[in-house]
Amino acid sequence: MCIIGAGAAGLALAHALTLRGINTVICDAGKAGQGALAASAGMIAPGAEIWETRSSAHPLAGAFGALARHSAALWPAWAGRLQAQTGIDIAYRASGALLPASPGMAEWLARHGFDALALDADEARSRIPGLALQEGALFLPGDAHLSAPMLASALIEAITARGVTLNENARVTRLERKEDGGWRVRLAAGGVIEADIVVLAAGWAAAELHPAAADIYPVKGQALMLDARAPLDWPLLRGGDVYMATKPGGRLLVGASTEPGRSDDRAEPDMAGTLLARAARHVPDIADMAQLAHWAGVRPALPGLMPRAGLAEPGLVVSLGAYRHGVMLAPALAEGLAELIAGGRVDDALAPFAPGTVNEGLSSAE
Repeated sequence: MCIIGAGAAGLALAHALTLRGINTVICDAGKAGQGALAASAGMIAPGAEIWETRSSAHPLAGAFGALARHSAALWPAWAGRLQAQTGIDIAYRASGALLPASPGMAEWLARHGFDALALDADEARSRIPGLALQEGALFLPGDAHLSAPMLASALIEAITARGVTLNENARVTRLERKEDGGWRVRLAAGGVIEADIVVLAAGWAAAELHPAAADIYPVKGQALMLDARAPLDWPLLRGGDVYMATKPGGRLLVGASTEPGRSDDRAEPDMAGTLLARAARHVPDIADMAQLAHWAGVRPALPGLMPRAGLAEPGLVVSLGAYRHGVMLAPALAEGLAELIAGGRVDDALAPFAPGTVNEGLSSAE
């Protein structure tokens, strides 16, 4: 079988398949683990995400919350297994997340299945010194984060050690259904790969390859890495238009812009200043931190900002449009699709997101 795309979805699925004794070929237009995965903050924050999208009228909002919780619960075992297999520490931290409180927030999260601890301003500052907070905050213990670059390295090491063939700089230009079943995967360089099953997980560029991906679109995001000058033991901090995540080596990641329709990966100085100012509104001392890096990536999004995963037609599986949730959803998407491919079983958590469901044809909303 052939997986098109070596981002979070494609690499994680290949890993789940190898654990079921199924090897695959992966084709990626660039380098494996780059693109949206390399640019990611590595957040696994179902509680914060559900709260920030609470006003969504999308009919799959409840199903998405369940999928996000399920996937987050898989991450500790996934992180441990990857380190045991590869020796690579992906810096998984069950840090929790801190959000400025607003009326009804704790009750709303509780109704949707998320634990939340109410903190007054002093208690919040004990977790994040210097936090500019007049009212209280909520601490969500179920949220976590990891190092996305180290995750990419671990997944690549794990799958190649088990025999997966990884074709980099191998852009797919066309999928053709074979008369006797199966698929031909045509490459820009002229090669052809024949496979009984193809998985389309090529990010926003998948739109040109199959009608099931025709409505996918790019959303550019820019982020910063700052020098905190000492290790920080903070939870994730979510502030509406900005988030902050501590990283190993005394670094602080600040993100991210949301720029729908843009597919370039240029890091623009004006946006660096905007992100720094947003972060400093919450923790003023951040304004004095030196900038170590500034980068951009492109997220794949679908109308309604929900993923699409499942069987698009016989022998063709899609894993598309995870948007900014690619790392968070990777284990659940991988395990569910691996079960579909290996045994034909449709995972209950993924069923609402299959091609042809209510997930299609909805208007885009940021």
